[in-house]
Amino acid sequence: MKQTIAIDIDDVLADNAQGFTDFSNQRWNTNLTVDDYVEHWGEMWNIDDEEVERRSAEFHASGSIGKYVHKTDAKPILEELSTRYKLVVVTSRRSVVSEETKAWLETHYSGIFSAIHFAGFFDNSFGIHMTKATICKELGADYLIDDQLKHCLASAEAGIQALLFGEYKWNQTASKLPENVTQVADWQAVERYFAERRG
Repeated sequence: MKQTIAIDIDDVLADNAQGFTDFSNQRWNTNLTVDDYVEHWGEMWNIDDEEVERRSAEFHASGSIGKYVHKTDAKPILEELSTRYKLVVVTSRRSVVSEETKAWLETHYSGIFSAIHFAGFFDNSFGIHMTKATICKELGADYLIDDQLKHCLASAEAGIQALLFGEYKWNQTASKLPENVTQVADWQAVERYFAERRG
């Protein structure tokens, strides 16, 4: 039976921070860069929760997510991995963009993923601190590839091998990573990681 790799979308498959900050700069005249991006938008914008919700609703209705740039080097690596592993998507995106997300994945990564799971952490109360570990555990995932340190650490605690993806400002840590969390700079590093497991 194939092992399962759970894969995040934003800033793993899609250039979310770039797309989001571009939209924010154009719409609200902010001056944000990718290095300013954080998951909790109120901190980034320095506004109250009510205004965050208003802006979030506008952003999610804008169609911007469906226009995100995809990571072109990911597809051939994922196609090769899909011959040996079951690949599933696990995303924190709000369910309101589920159809847009599915269409985007079909456009850029058609035929690669056997399922797409929306965690819905932000659907009801914005800014809840949660992880994907429970979902990965329920799916029987053996690996998680994610750009958020908290999801990788929680998954590692649940016995899942986690790959902390990217060299982003928001996922750097001075602490030593646990044994079953591996930092991977890019998709080539992901490819090397799994190649080593072929023996």
